[in-house]
Amino acid sequence: MQNKLLCRILLTVLTVSTQLATSLYAQEHNSGRYAIDLSITPLSSVNIGPLKSLDGSAGHISKNYISGLVRGTYQHTERWSFSVGLGYSSQKVTTTYPVINPNIEQKKYFTSLHIWEVPLEARIGFLKYFYASAGPMIHLQQNSNSHVDKQNGLGFNISVGTKIPLSQSIAVSVSPHYKMYSLIPFQSGNHYDRIQTVGVQIGISYSFGKH
Repeated sequence: MQNKLLCRILLTVLTVSTQLATSLYAQEHNSGRYAIDLSITPLSSVNIGPLKSLDGSAGHISKNYISGLVRGTYQHTERWSFSVGLGYSSQKVTTTYPVINPNIEQKKYFTSLHIWEVPLEARIGFLKYFYASAGPMIHLQQNSNSHVDKQNGLGFNISVGTKIPLSQSIAVSVSPHYKMYSLIPFQSGNHYDRIQTVGVQIGISYSFGKH
């Protein structure tokens, strides 16, 4: 039942965003440039937990976080572009529970998180090779994890970066970004665990269409 609901929400968001983008693009006769981007995030710092620190709650430490993303972009004007993507991230999580009885060994659990995400972004270019982007994303956790709240919900991403062309069609990019999962979780609860990442994304893109 829950999976059907999540699929319906995903399809609704994608349909509305596509219709909105089509309406915007139709107003610009100079539009028509497309790009396919492939990127990874090899460098990052991850925080897992509620937005407010709580005494006596479990602590989560993330290691070996890495993510990849494929994105389709439409160049609306010289400065503005819009994109939709499909991303995947993986990380190892160590969960440590507080010591209640000093005679009992502190409990630690080693688990993993695998998350799929669909980001929708608007990007504005400035100067010659720089840009800023932001937008919401739908994300769904692939595996079960009884120690971290399920990361199914709506999050957001914001970034700044530089994109340097190597040829008329190929370009490379470097983009520091901040990302929060479960800004609006599909499963609500008090002190909900949220993943926050600060990272550096590197990518390559191929452009085609009108010039």
